[in-house]
Amino acid sequence: MAETERKRLGVALSGGGARGLVHLGVLQVLDEAGLAVDFLAGTSMGGMIAAGYAAGLSPAEMAEMARTHGLRLRSLWRFVDLGRNRQGMIRGDQIEAWVRSVLGRKTFADLRVPLTLMATDLNAGREVRLTEGCLASAVRATVSIPGLLAPVERDGMRLVDGGLLNNLPVDVVRQMGADVVIGVDVYSDNTASFWQYLARKRLIASTFGGIIANLGDALNLVIRAHSVERFEKYPPDFFLKPPIPPQITVISGYDHAEELIALGREAAEAVLPALREALNAAA
Repeated sequence: MAETERKRLGVALSGGGARGLVHLGVLQVLDEAGLAVDFLAGTSMGGMIAAGYAAGLSPAEMAEMARTHGLRLRSLWRFVDLGRNRQGMIRGDQIEAWVRSVLGRKTFADLRVPLTLMATDLNAGREVRLTEGCLASAVRATVSIPGLLAPVERDGMRLVDGGLLNNLPVDVVRQMGADVVIGVDVYSDNTASFWQYLARKRLIASTFGGIIANLGDALNLVIRAHSVERFEKYPPDFFLKPPIPPQITVISGYDHAEELIALGREAAEAVLPALREALNAAA
């Protein structure tokens, strides 16, 4: 079959904090195999990596940033900008500024791959698909964990992490036009350990520790319930869920970049022959 006749490939990347570094390994394998990604959709950390890839950063470049440019556990506190904003413990301005320093002032119209980033509008209680406007602001919205980061105010909406309603947007990337969809899921029930870790921090424990822990447990329940329902209704053609060790959490994973990337590579390489066959199969 001619290259122009091949089926179109879509990739959906889940949220999962630092565990999302797995996504880099998956994208590396696809690039090395010469399999072009035609559509991308991502949530939270998956959205951040999808945005970088769609903007022209290679998986290798993003992996190098994870290894050497400060995205490590001991450095994460530099993104904490506490203030009088009552909508979240962290304003999120430092995070958006960092994203902008990496991606520049790109909009969705500037991207090399069509991209959808998932968010949740707290005002309307609905899923929001971000597909236009400022890319850095959209990334900031998709990573905004309720209670931790202040929502992004946009067009009358209060946007927070898309994982609340659609953590693995397989249905979205298929509706974008993908014929074959890979879904990469790095979310885990051990996410609770992140909230416990955060609740014990000195600046938080005395006043907000219990609130943070309870909020985290509630969010996990919501995300798990919606994820099961979504997966049953919209299964991907290729489902990748690498066996990430439970001690590698959404926060500690930044110190395990090499291991996480390798797990992503292994998962993608395992399905590569079948993926090639699916993309080249007659319609």
